[in-house]
Amino acid sequence: MLFDLKPKEKLKDLFGRKEDYDELSRLIDSGSWVAVLGKRMTGKTSLIKTFANETKGTYINLLGVRGLEGLATRLLEQSREFLVKEVGVDFKFVQAKWSRVAQDALSMLRSKHVIVLDEIQDVASSPYLLKVLKASWDTYHELRIIFSGSYIGIMRSLLDPDEGSPLYGRSPAKMVLKPFSVKDSKAFLLAGFKEHPDVNVSEDQIEEAVEKLGGYAGWLTYYGNFRCIRRMSHERALSETKREGSKIISSELKNFLKNRRKDLYLRALRVCSHGARWTELKRELKINSKVLSFILDSLKSVDLVEEEEGYYWIDDPILKEAIKLLLVS
Repeated sequence: MLFDLKPKEKLKDLFGRKEDYDELSRLIDSGSWVAVLGKRMTGKTSLIKTFANETKGTYINLLGVRGLEGLATRLLEQSREFLVKEVGVDFKFVQAKWSRVAQDALSMLRSKHVIVLDEIQDVASSPYLLKVLKASWDTYHELRIIFSGSYIGIMRSLLDPDEGSPLYGRSPAKMVLKPFSVKDSKAFLLAGFKEHPDVNVSEDQIEEAVEKLGGYAGWLTYYGNFRCIRRMSHERALSETKREGSKIISSELKNFLKNRRKDLYLRALRVCSHGARWTELKRELKINSKVLSFILDSLKSVDLVEEEEGYYWIDDPILKEAIKLLLVS
């Protein structure tokens, strides 16, 4: 069902991503490790979860997991050879050995051939993780790992390792999922509504939904779910999608803004939401060039702001709504 809010797990339900699926398959078959990247709500999790399911691999969601200890524990739980809680050992005494624990867990899982590590951004900066991955790359030649996460900047040490990195020369191939085009967004909604023939939808409603929500599969799915599953009107479904989406993005923004100058970052986001050049941002924020450069680089690194030839803007319409909420809170 296209309007099911859960990530897709079967290829037949993966709308509009057949070329991406085939490319991922080609890269894995070539022996590459792969990083599947893209903005939030573009369908990354659906793609990689479907791939894991179709290839009998293992999908592991690392959302909220921090540090090598958390990763090793999650890997052990997924190995199914034993449960961490049943080991009966206080792992605190082996803090220095977590690298070995993680590598052993990957060894247990290597028979799956493909391991998907989703939402890896909070673990990716660990230097110990890079050493574990190097050891696994060198030792388990049949193992293929797919990485994914929303914050490309935070994953830089994994994606573009420098000469001193354990992964230098071993960086994963990169795939970036883009939002749907207007044409594909309309086709997605029409296909979803065909699964619910008892729900009437007009062409004008489809066009307005795409205009208001953009090409983000996640937001379009919310709208379709509100219409077809919860039987809301077109107007209310759009309103609820914006409200729910704003709550999700606001929570992420609050986490991002911790230990940062919240006022400056929000003002920068407000200006960028209307589209602005460097000179406009500098004039509006009344800060020096070094500070402005740092703020904009930070916002770009977590995919909140787009930039091309000195022009900055925000593409996601729900992100714009979330910014409005935070500015008045």
